Amino acid sequence: MNKLKRQKAQAAITDALFFLTIIIVLTVMLFKYSASYGDRVDLAINNLYFKEYSNSALKTIFYSEIPLDYNKNIFESEEIDYLMTAVKTDFYPDKHIGSGDLNYMFNPIDEDIPNPDVSNPDDIAKYNLFHTIKSVMMPLPSYDFTFYLYNTNDQKFEYIMLKITDFENSENDSNKTYKLNDINMGLSKYYLCDPLNYNDIREVISKANDIHASSVPLTFTAKEGRDETELEITSTFAIWPANKSIAQKELEKLNCKIYND
Repeated sequence: MNKLKRQKAQAAITDALFFLTIIIVLTVMLFKYSASYGDRVDLAINNLYFKEYSNSALKTIFYSEIPLDYNKNIFESEEIDYLMTAVKTDFYPDKHIGSGDLNYMFNPIDEDIPNPDVSNPDDIAKYNLFHTIKSVMMPLPSYDFTFYLYNTNDQKFEYIMLKITDFENSENDSNKTYKLNDINMGLSKYYLCDPLNYNDIREVISKANDIHASSVPLTFTAKEGRDETELEITSTFAIWPANKSIAQKELEKLNCKIYND
């Protein structure tokens, strides 16, 4: 009888210990969930905010009204158009945006052109596209970005722009403490690039973390002889924190030229 009582007591103690263990595990899990709840909500809100920002940026780029003359602003110009319509119009005759290479842009204030012909219309659409994108991202100076138009028919880029914050030469590079003032002191650089293929740009961009991107399919029409061809163009806008940005040496494989005017 005493042995049976001892066994029952041991079983009761064991059950109590198992029950206590379960309670402790559940309490720890509940505490961990509660402690990280605010971080998860904050992350979700940030993701939603930047996703919406990239969507809105694309809309702004598509539907901004621009003058069709370098010499006039939008309030004085007799001819204005939506920016993306002007880009499509520029693309139509020769399946090319602008007058030169993919990473070239005629600049009316380029120091290499002492007396530029500002009436030259060849790069108006490209020039306006470049500076509209810069303006769109001015509210977020601590973020880098890329915008590109990718021709899925011909498997090539028709336009690609990058903004990279160059922390490599910053005095703060040793301890990785970056401030907004650092970004505003000439460290932000803007590029037009000419990558050989899509994998190159994907490999470089993937080195930046916390990327938020939006893509929209577009249809461009191009003239080929007496015929017209419709091309599927993917327009993508992606942003990421500047302090998680891309090393300058990574841009070599993208064949980029800097345009910081």
